[in-house]
This record gives sequence, structure tokens and C-alpha cells, in this order.
Amino acid sequence: MRGFQSQKATLVCIAIVLSALFSSLSVASAKRTERLSWTFMVYLDADNSLDTFGPVNMEQIRQGLAPDANINVVVLIDRLNLPAFTYEITHEQITVLQDLGEIDMGIPETLVTFVEYAMLRYPAERYFLDLWDHGGGYRGVCWDESSGNHLSPHDIHLALSTVESRTKGYVQAVGFDACLMAMIEVAYELKDVTDVVLASEMLVPGLGWPYQHIMSYLSANPGVNAYTLSEEIVDSYVAYYPKYMVQLSAVDESMISTLTNSLSDFAEALKQSIDLYQGDISSARSAAEQRYILGTNGAYFYTELYKFTYLINQKVSDTTISPLAERLLNNVETTVFSENHTSKLNGMQYGLTINFPPNIKAYNSNYETYTRCFTEGSVWRSFLMTYYASKGH
Repeated sequence: MRGFQSQKATLVCIAIVLSALFSSLSVASAKRTERLSWTFMVYLDADNSLDTFGPVNMEQIRQGLAPDANINVVVLIDRLNLPAFTYEITHEQITVLQDLGEIDMGIPETLVTFVEYAMLRYPAERYFLDLWDHGGGYRGVCWDESSGNHLSPHDIHLALSTVESRTKGYVQAVGFDACLMAMIEVAYELKDVTDVVLASEMLVPGLGWPYQHIMSYLSANPGVNAYTLSEEIVDSYVAYYPKYMVQLSAVDESMISTLTNSLSDFAEALKQSIDLYQGDISSARSAAEQRYILGTNGAYFYTELYKFTYLINQKVSDTTISPLAERLLNNVETTVFSENHTSKLNGMQYGLTINFPPNIKAYNSNYETYTRCFTEGSVWRSFLMTYYASKGH
């Protein structure tokens, strides 16, 4: 899984796929001048326990692309104990564009450099940025084992803001092929730098997204917009793992401010009645909790936002809180415009989680730094502190 635990998945065909990948490599060509429909950018940080999966996904991309595909695919990959390379992928071959040596994929400057390079060398009508690696929700993504650094959601916000200011290029969709990134905090950090966020509330299997299908679909539908492409990725991802428990969400970033405002109103009302409803809040939090223990990074206490709000609305009969809960629920349904999950989950996933540790000892102060826009733009952190004070720990 793409959390922080060791990989357990076994790829029987990995040697064959790697052989096919490296036999298809060639050396770079000149800058492309024509403006295609899409440039699909993969920021592939495999400088960690996911090392072997990166080349497999690259080969899947090549296999999925049609010979006449009207799209660009550019990949920056850094592998464990190996130099980093930038590649162009077409149906015919995987072409080396840059030999970069050892780089740090866990700092925003590297992300800025890659996205700028891809946009300027491969201009397109639309851009998709795929952030590929381990994920930890609000704690971030793209852990570079060589440096120990990683990208927080706020880092990604700053990086894409910088790219847009320098190039006037805009990323229509940001996808996280990484665990646990479908959080309201993550979506809020990116609300001004993209139209759509694709991410999972749950763990992602090591093999990641179904890249061959995605590229085949995009090849056949190069004029597709970010919303329709995201819907296709959501459904194809879940179909790709019939024996796993998986989930994927597509978030309309134009609705995130409205959603967060309704969350703040709801949280403020709970704050004002915290002594009265503290027990109900605690039981709803526990019932909606998604807890993961991921290696040295410890426990992740993420709460399914819709389920938590729904349970509060069922437990609390309050003429102030109930309409605010209903508004929040409606806004979650509108903001998450596409969501799919394995049927085994029995409808427990609705698209977005939120950070809600059980007590102050489990609360990580990095939350305020990693999701600076959200913690400053919402009441949620204040609600958490009030809740912990009411519990006395």
C-alpha cells in the first residue's frame, strides 16, 4: 500500500515489464512546438519502498497510449539509490529528456522546476499533474528517502502558485496516486491553483492507478475536460481492484470555499454547545474514524466528514445545529462530484475526510503549517481545541 509501511504486493511480471521499459528507452529530441490537447505530468517519487512500481507504471502508460495520441506525457522519476531522469512517453518509446543526477523530490522547488519545464516544452490546452508516491493526508506526499523531505499540501499550493505566476500556465487537475489524500484540508490548500483534485480517502495499492486504461481513454478522447476525465479515472480505478477495498474521489475545487464555510458554521455551533453535546461528538467521531498505523509516522486519525456530520445530525436534536449539518452534508455531495468505492465498504465512504485526533496528545502541531490556508481560513482547529479542553485531555 502507498502509506508508509513496507510494500507487500508481489508483481509476478515485474522483471518482464522492466525489461520492456528499458528496451524502449531512447535519447531526447527537440522541443515540441505544436500545442496538443493535454500534457499529462507525472511527478514520480520512487526514492523509497515504492521503487519497483514506478517503471511498471511508466510501461503501462506507454502501452496505453495510441500511436496517434494527441497528448503529451512527461515523467520525472527519482528511484531509490539511482539518479533522476525526465522522460517523454509515447506509444513507440520512452525517451530520456534529462539526466538530473540525485535530486530532492520532497521540496517545492523541484516540483516548480518540473512543472515549468513540462509546460514550456510541451504546451497544451490542458494540464494534469499526477503526484505519485506515499501519501499521508494533511501530512503530505512525495517522501524522498534520500533527503527525508516531503511536500506538504501547503508546499504544493505554493509551488503551483509560483508556476502560474511565472508561466501563466494553469493545471486543470491535480491527482494524488498516493494514500489518504482525499481530505478537505488538502483540497482547500489547492483551491486557487487547480479545478479538480483526485484523491483517495483510503490506502492505495502499490501498483497505483490503472495507467494503461487512463492513457487509452485519453488517447481516444483528447478533447475531454478535467471533470469528465476525472470521472473516468475514479470509476476505472475502482474497477481495476475488484478484490481490494479501494476508494477514489473527484473534488470540484470551485466549491471548496462554500463547503469550508459551511463546515466552519457547523463547527462553531458545536463549539457553542460543547458541554451539552461533547459525548455525542465523541461517539460520532469514533464511529466515523479511519485510523491507520503507518510505519514510523505513527497513527493517522482521519474522520469521514460526511459520516461524522450525518451521525451528529442523527444524535443531536438542536434547531441551530441541525440545519447547519444539513447544509454541510449537501455541500459535501455537491463538492465531491464523482466518488466510487468497492462494494464491500457498504457506503461508508463519501469522498472527504478531516483531521480529528481523539485527544490533544494525538494532535500534531504540524497541522497548522502543512495546511496553513485551511487552518487560517476555517474554524476547525479552534473547534478541536475547544473539544479537547472539554474532555480535559
